[in-house]
Amino acid sequence: MIALIVALGPNNLIGKGNDLPWHYPEDLQYFKETTLHQTVLMGEATFYSIVSRLHKPLPNRKSIVATLDPTFHYDGVRVIHDLFSFLKNPPKEDIYIIGGKQIYQLSLSYVDRMYITHVHKEYEGDIYLNGIDFTQFDCISRRDQGDLSFCIYERRIASC
Repeated sequence: MIALIVALGPNNLIGKGNDLPWHYPEDLQYFKETTLHQTVLMGEATFYSIVSRLHKPLPNRKSIVATLDPTFHYDGVRVIHDLFSFLKNPPKEDIYIIGGKQIYQLSLSYVDRMYITHVHKEYEGDIYLNGIDFTQFDCISRRDQGDLSFCIYERRIASC
């Protein structure tokens, strides 16, 4: 299964600079619980933003970094240079796409499930994730908590 996990604000806002425009500990906890002991796929900028904050890759996860930089290397991290080939033939384990914008957008047509935290409060930011066609997904779970709705969407199977 290929899954996408993202916090999505009004007007599809996802970022401010190379960071989140908001801080919700319950969303960070949800992200951790969902991705813990899983394989996470991200772009190079997202990877560096994590390393700059934590001084290491996300703990207790297998990290895959998609980059066009042929010299990119980080101990313990798998590097892929062809995102489409990877998504067309993913490994047997579940893959959680965790950003950034370009990786999300390039991956949308391959995603089986989306873990979306809808942020209902307005924030300032400059990075938007457009192109999610919610008509192709069913909401299979929703939990509301304050300014947030934690939703899981599953891709609809095309009928004959």
